[in-house]
Amino acid sequence: MTQIGFRLSDSSNQIDMPQAPLPDGVDLGQIAAALRRQRWVIVLSVAVAVLFGMVFMATTPKLYLAGSTVLVGSSVNRAVAEVTTLNDGTRSEAVLESEVQVIRSQRIALAVVDALALHQSERFLSRPTSLLGRSMGAFRQAILFPIKALQDMVSGAEVAQTAPATPSQQDIDAAMRLQAAELLQSGLHVSRSGRSTVFSINFISHDAGLSALIANAYAEAYVADLLNANFEATELATQWLQTRLDELQAASEQAARDAEQFRAENGLLTAGRALLSESSVVQLNAELSVALAETARISGLLASYDRLVARGPEAFVASGAAGFSASDDPRIAAVRDLLAALTQRLAQIEQSFGPDHAQAGLVRDQIAVQTDALFGELLRLQGIAQSDLAVSESRVAALRDSIALAQDENSVEGEALVQLRALEQREATMTALYQTFLARFQEINQQKTFPVSNVRILSRASPPGGAFSPRTSRVLAMMIVLGLIIGACIGVVREYRDRFLRTGEDVQRYLGAQFLGYLPRFTVQESPPTPATIVFRARDAERPRPAGAPQRLGQVTATLQAVSFPRSHFAETLRNTWLTAEVALAGRDRRVIGFTSVRPGEGKTTAAANFAALLATSGQKVVLIDADPRRPGLTRSLGIRRGPGLVEVVLGKCDWRKALRNHKASGLHILPCLSPPQMAFSSELLGTQSMRALVDDLALHYDVVVLDLSPLGPVVDAKAALPMIDRVVLVAEWGKTPRALLRATLALETAVQARLLGVLLNRVDMQALPAYTVTASAEHYLEDYVDYFEGNPDQPARGAA
Repeated sequence: MTQIGFRLSDSSNQIDMPQAPLPDGVDLGQIAAALRRQRWVIVLSVAVAVLFGMVFMATTPKLYLAGSTVLVGSSVNRAVAEVTTLNDGTRSEAVLESEVQVIRSQRIALAVVDALALHQSERFLSRPTSLLGRSMGAFRQAILFPIKALQDMVSGAEVAQTAPATPSQQDIDAAMRLQAAELLQSGLHVSRSGRSTVFSINFISHDAGLSALIANAYAEAYVADLLNANFEATELATQWLQTRLDELQAASEQAARDAEQFRAENGLLTAGRALLSESSVVQLNAELSVALAETARISGLLASYDRLVARGPEAFVASGAAGFSASDDPRIAAVRDLLAALTQRLAQIEQSFGPDHAQAGLVRDQIAVQTDALFGELLRLQGIAQSDLAVSESRVAALRDSIALAQDENSVEGEALVQLRALEQREATMTALYQTFLARFQEINQQKTFPVSNVRILSRASPPGGAFSPRTSRVLAMMIVLGLIIGACIGVVREYRDRFLRTGEDVQRYLGAQFLGYLPRFTVQESPPTPATIVFRARDAERPRPAGAPQRLGQVTATLQAVSFPRSHFAETLRNTWLTAEVALAGRDRRVIGFTSVRPGEGKTTAAANFAALLATSGQKVVLIDADPRRPGLTRSLGIRRGPGLVEVVLGKCDWRKALRNHKASGLHILPCLSPPQMAFSSELLGTQSMRALVDDLALHYDVVVLDLSPLGPVVDAKAALPMIDRVVLVAEWGKTPRALLRATLALETAVQARLLGVLLNRVDMQALPAYTVTASAEHYLEDYVDYFEGNPDQPARGAA
């Protein structure tokens, strides 16, 4: 595998510790490997989510959606819009959005409640709730219960003093109507189709038939509400126009009277709008004759008007306006024609629908209005006739007097004529404005008789054939997605918390050290090769020998994995370690190699013993020293209980040759350590000159000296023995040793860095190992090398068990 993140200096063996690596980009291979590792977590999360979705569907009542569509016209009543400037004939976006709020309003909801009597319908009011809703409600009640109890305790005295009033039946019905309206609004959904004026009115209910019934009722209530709104707007416009007409009529009559009065007071007589002069006396005499005739005519006309007025409006209309001629006045003729048409329409309505029909009442109201208008015109003409008579009489008198006074009053009459023309102009303006408003009033009054709505129902709702919610496919899809998300989140957390050494790439990336290989996890074999079989377990636990087995001093019969299975992956990794050591120690006479770990129980003793035994079987002269006086795990694992050992040799009590043990199967020589319990001077023992002399002497007699050191960290025994060691092999347990702990330990132990040969990953789960590597890595193809490791293609790699 590629080695990255470290270098060996020319002058020393110190390893430059790399900084925490930063990814250059998204590594799809690493992501795929993480997904493989966490696949069962994701599958379990999806399964739980799908199960929850199935429970949700089984406990949630079905909901049905029914909808109707309505088309809103471009404007309201055209005549009213022109008078009141309600709109400009087009619907803006704001107006259309306002229509949506109108449909959702409480007014429409109450109209639907009243139309269907929903406040008295158990079918509508008793809505089923889901298990989730009941659970949330119970949780909310549990949260609010202590708060409500505290409020009741605080306000208990005040409530006791004031007895609650008993609500009336009317109050109860009003409250139920409001409650039903709120339920309607909660199930109503109004949407607009694109940018058109078509609105979809949808209602969701637990009853399919009820949802269609309510959707149709909403459409009808909206149409009726808009019809009433148009009628109310027309009625308001009519009232406003009626008031304005009365004001304009009074103002027009007052302007006419003011003009005639001014003319009479100033004695203004005109002929072709020119003032009289002395040269026009003859003309004035002729005009005097005409004025006298006009006075007589006006007197007769005024007398006929007086008789008609005295009879009253009802008799005047009932007689068909007999004795009244309005051929010279087109306005009066138009009113009479309209009155005749209304009278004929009233007769038709009464004949078809009866006198009590609503339209008949509206027509009668119009006839009364037109009657008042016609009689008002009669009164106006009477007033004009009176004014004309007074003017005519004044004119006769003025003509008689003006002949003599024409020259003296010529200049004064010129100024008065200007004022008279102003008064006459005002009279004409008021009369024209009055006629305009009168025509508009008549038009609106006619349209009020035929109210038209600008909204129509395009389609009505029908009971839906299937449930709108919950949909099985949608719920399952959502649950699957939710399960994937939750599983991915859990996987990310697990990956984040998995900060242990897993692969050789981890060793090189995070420690910058040489990776020596994987030591697979193995178990006790079913058929032990020797009667007294001792195999190193996961934590170097001691396996006692069978009772009565012979123990010869100097002979060790323990079974070592690398010796029993020399072609296993386990043994091959140790061979790679020795090959790396040979390269690193090339050209040196002595080869002293120490095995250590960061934490106790990581398998350093097993690795050291099998490494030394494997070298011994290959023909090397190897001695293995148990250099962990505080916890001599190697000695206990080999079953050595008595005899001299390392402590006695270092203290000079025994020669090292007499303290050696021989491993029968491999020919390995072992120097055990039978230290007394609670040994307190182990570090001083390992750091003495005698210990160094011992190692030097052994290095002269053996090809390789292997030391099983104590763990690094708080224990200083390994540090004391480092000066006499050429290379250190660091053993780390796969998936158990934290990367940060190794980095921190190596950063503090510079002596270990200087002598570090590499790192062995022990107790590796070879079946799970490929999940922590990318597809292109060598770990994915380890199964292809089973024949090379075991030599029997029909059996699995027992060394990887």
